[in-house]
Amino acid sequence: MPDRGQDIMANKNDKELRFQLSNDDYKAFGRYRILFTKGGKKLINRQRLTYLLSGVLIALLFTVFKVDPTFTKLAYVAAAVIGIGGAIVAPKLVLKQQAAAIDATADDPERVHPVENIVRFEDDSMNTEAGDDKQSFLYSDIQQVDMTEDAIYVWMSDIMIMPLPLHAFKNQKAMEDMYDFLQEKTAKA
Repeated sequence: MPDRGQDIMANKNDKELRFQLSNDDYKAFGRYRILFTKGGKKLINRQRLTYLLSGVLIALLFTVFKVDPTFTKLAYVAAAVIGIGGAIVAPKLVLKQQAAAIDATADDPERVHPVENIVRFEDDSMNTEAGDDKQSFLYSDIQQVDMTEDAIYVWMSDIMIMPLPLHAFKNQKAMEDMYDFLQEKTAKA
């Protein structure tokens, strides 16, 4: 049985991807990092803790400083809603903040502006080019390959993750084939 990678790479166009990252790609990548990396989970847990502590402090405040009993009960309800509700919706709030930050910096001159990304897949390495930045990664250096509905994420390290967005491929099937190819290459390496 032939190597699946050979089938994928039989066509020159399949050996190379060319794309520009859009705001939607940055948002998808941010969502991926927040939901699936240690740093993102830590950020969500910190946000949860903030809401829980806020609820506890509000309840404590109205326990220590006596006010009208009806108002105190309302304060306890508000503290519970903030503490428990905030902890539950923390991931959505963090994702919303991240998306708003990306939108807010769209026209910022200090933001990395779209350049054409070129990714070439060779027999033993993946080579990237974005403007003047050129890098080469052996498949054995790749730590992990993940796929979502938006992109393939190639992990070079815990802090260096390369997105290969869906729009870089001809269709969803081509992205799935590339994911399988990368999985095979990294497993063999």
